[in-house]
Amino acid sequence: MVFSDRRHAQNAADTSAMAAALSKVRQGPWETDGLARAASNGYDNDGTTNEVYVYNPPVDGAYAGNIQYIQVKITSRVDTMFARVIGFSQLTNRVEAVTRAIPSAITPLFDGNAVVGLAPHDCKAVQYNGNASTTVTGGGIFVNSNCKNSGAGAFFNNSSAAQLTAPCLSVVGSITYNRDAINIPTSCFGSDADPYPYPPENYYYPDVVCPPGGSQTGNTLSEGTYSGQFPPSGVEVLDGGVYCVNGDFRMNAGDTLTGNGVFIVMQSGDVTFNGGATIVLSAIPGPMDPDTNPYGGLLLYMPLSNSGTITINGNSGSAFTGTIYAPAADVSISGTGSGGLHGQIIGYTVDLTGTSDTSIVYNNSENWNPLLPAQIQIAQ
Repeated sequence: MVFSDRRHAQNAADTSAMAAALSKVRQGPWETDGLARAASNGYDNDGTTNEVYVYNPPVDGAYAGNIQYIQVKITSRVDTMFARVIGFSQLTNRVEAVTRAIPSAITPLFDGNAVVGLAPHDCKAVQYNGNASTTVTGGGIFVNSNCKNSGAGAFFNNSSAAQLTAPCLSVVGSITYNRDAINIPTSCFGSDADPYPYPPENYYYPDVVCPPGGSQTGNTLSEGTYSGQFPPSGVEVLDGGVYCVNGDFRMNAGDTLTGNGVFIVMQSGDVTFNGGATIVLSAIPGPMDPDTNPYGGLLLYMPLSNSGTITINGNSGSAFTGTIYAPAADVSISGTGSGGLHGQIIGYTVDLTGTSDTSIVYNNSENWNPLLPAQIQIAQ
């Protein structure tokens, strides 16, 4: 009877701790719900046959004081039958369970790194070459590849005439570089970083709803869904809104394009911004809100189904603000212009190269942040 009660009490503690954790992430009465689940399993906290305690944070053990954890303790007293003969009229079981409860939260995409290469195995997944300097501020560089090729690692640099400056470089695999070309603090420069799953988890993608229609009035285009080369001939201004494109987005030397508060979704095709084009594009302003502003901070998005290319070669008058997110695409940045790129660059691979200086500035408020779902799990 005692052993059976212990198993039952442990099961009750586990389910009570899970119920309390679920209630907590839903901002409910977690203690009341935990006690109610224990009572439904026969432990009603009557103070005589059993006692149930629900703590947040735990009062002892490995997770004591950690607000993310909930601890349930059950003390159960079992009256004996035959053991009374040898002086034991009652035996006591003490069990406990600990769960972790993490509420849903809006967080920086890929930990706020300014440049991210998501390829899981490619060598040279992120590389820095060319004859111009690249400066990354506000966020680091993260390389998800586990390549450890001694001649060309996950991160590869072969430049001798320019310098890459960044606050951090974190790489899952190995780093191949010219020491004179890298200006990154040694305290935040290293390999063997923890990888992200590829493809990314579902909550890392925006839920895109393409608007119907779309029209051109003079040199101005309204939001909508477009097929063929984008933007249509003669367009120099994009109204604020969402643009879903089935075709190539191409800007040639001498072209001009301005768009404030735009979100461009490349359902198919490549993106090519050639040198000599003047392009000033900014995302729908943040912060991102899943209900009222789901695209806040997203400038350019290539879904996982589009494994095209993105090539940006900005001139002195070009400026870009917002996240460029292309988890299956190869991204090449060959200069950003004096205005720089204020955002994140996230691709399958990323190539920082060319003969024009590149400036990438990360500010979380200017970028898209995913909504991480609530998490509950048994910890003990």
